[in-house]
Amino acid sequence: MSDTQETNREEAADQVASKAPKSSKEKGKQPEVMDTMFVGWVPGSQNEPRKTAPRLHHKKSRTGCQQCRARRVKCNEVHPVCGSCARHQTTCVWGRPGQSPGRSNSPGSSNTSSKPKPYTIRPKLSPNLTSTSSDWDEPPESRFRRITELHLMHHYMAITSKTMTMPGDRAAPEWTVSIPKVALKHNSLLYSIYTFTAMHIAKLDPGNLENIAAYQRYMGLTLREHRDEVGVLSRANADAACLTSNFLRAINFALLQDRPMEPYTPPTEWLQMSSSTGRGLNVEAWKFIADDGNSIMRSMISNAPGLKTGGWLRDDTVLFRESNRQDLLHLLRRTDSDLVEEPWNDEIQKAYETTTSYIGSVQLSIAAKENTSNIFRRLIIFPTVVYTEFIDLVKEQRPRALVILAHFFAFLWDFRDFWWIGDCGRREVRAIENALNEEWRELMVWPLQAVDDVYGSS
Repeated sequence: MSDTQETNREEAADQVASKAPKSSKEKGKQPEVMDTMFVGWVPGSQNEPRKTAPRLHHKKSRTGCQQCRARRVKCNEVHPVCGSCARHQTTCVWGRPGQSPGRSNSPGSSNTSSKPKPYTIRPKLSPNLTSTSSDWDEPPESRFRRITELHLMHHYMAITSKTMTMPGDRAAPEWTVSIPKVALKHNSLLYSIYTFTAMHIAKLDPGNLENIAAYQRYMGLTLREHRDEVGVLSRANADAACLTSNFLRAINFALLQDRPMEPYTPPTEWLQMSSSTGRGLNVEAWKFIADDGNSIMRSMISNAPGLKTGGWLRDDTVLFRESNRQDLLHLLRRTDSDLVEEPWNDEIQKAYETTTSYIGSVQLSIAAKENTSNIFRRLIIFPTVVYTEFIDLVKEQRPRALVILAHFFAFLWDFRDFWWIGDCGRREVRAIENALNEEWRELMVWPLQAVDDVYGSS
């Protein structure tokens, strides 16, 4: 196949439209709507109910995905997400229940132990741009592919890798040299580097649709390979799996910049995805890399703030100590009306207190003039350390949870020069302020000042 033919075979990709509920300043429980821009591994989501879609009457697919076979519709068998699942925004799971992907089994099999972790794929770089690729299959070998991937790797090693850390960070050589070397042995990590770099180039040149197509194509390949990898986690691939999840979390940070702000819907899926891959996957992978002196992720984990010595275990006595939140107690104070109207129990109180303590620890680190790289690292791992109960409160659009979340996003404004952070901090803070009623806006003074450059960490 010639280069021209390969280019022509790329089809225009459908944009994924996000339908957010109308935000209300009356903070009751809102309808559950997930952001449709984010991608990620959600452990156990194969057991969650899937969205329903209109029934299509086609000949039953024997080798298609589980969803198409269950609905008795024809599957176009595009990996990792078929056309039907992409159209209806549902999770696409391959293979028959109880067997590895690509093998057959009886539809009634109940053995699910070998199921791969499912993925929801939400590729969307900007609401105003469309891609020229909807082909999720492995691209054929060709000169065009070789040149594309050489260009992406060169750009990553020369430019993009340097945007992963602060200037002078001792971890910089790992991102520039060590990680690409590991990627040569693991397609998931290799494709995640291509994806992240293609996204970076697309940000630098948003009018070039080829860059957007490359981002989307390699995102699909990354998720396909990563899905299979985490399904059979071992000593041989644990390091690469964790590093791949790091790139995915950075990509999801970048996607925050393009999500719609009106009406405001909290970035719940971003929090959930970052929490599951950051904490769940790394805890599982630690079993394999804890004694591996060559593990890159092991060195990153060992240097991460707030972790117990010798493992990926959160040290709550450090992260959430009561003294951390002394300057933020006003965020936890409850008025007479709150005592009557605001849902409250021990779990809710703990969720608010621990999250506020973590944010307070960032403030204390800044006041102590801690190394800027460590402060940045504290902020990036925020979604991986907060309690799931806090994420649930954000999802329900509880005003206190939104105010606390705004304080986190305000810190990101100091790191806006990172292309994958950008102005997401300011956008989220201002959108939250607009979604709150007058009473709760009184607690937004500091976040609003922070994004207006009144405050800085330098």
